[in-house]
Amino acid sequence: MGEAETTAATLDVEIGGLGGEVTLADLFPSSWVESHCQAASISEFLEESGFAVEDQDSFESIPPHEWDRYVESNTEFDDWQGMLSAGVERYVLEQARAGERAADTADEVETVDEVDTTDGSDSTDTEVEDSLEAGV
Repeated sequence: MGEAETTAATLDVEIGGLGGEVTLADLFPSSWVESHCQAASISEFLEESGFAVEDQDSFESIPPHEWDRYVESNTEFDDWQGMLSAGVERYVLEQARAGERAADTADEVETVDEVDTTDGSDSTDTEVEDSLEAGV
């Protein structure tokens, strides 16, 4: 992994409500960057900016108007806030979809299918009822 890739993976973006550490690489996956920016990855985007981005502090020390000018010139966004908002929106929607998929999978596991037995009774329902009565 190159220095720019390492930097992008370790820069934390402190945004309320996202929970935990969220990196620029989390917010801006390569497929997203390629479709919205003149770069193949967020690491390349940072590297091509000409700013010395080595860590969170160096990223935050970039003069905002200069960073906004770079973003406007090299993306479809007017400024960093617009790009960041779009990245956060994509990230949050992806996390919500992942949560829905996990919930759907859990629901599928919890679903009890009826099982036909040779005597025609439904032993699954009886077992479920018995376990509910026993508090299991």
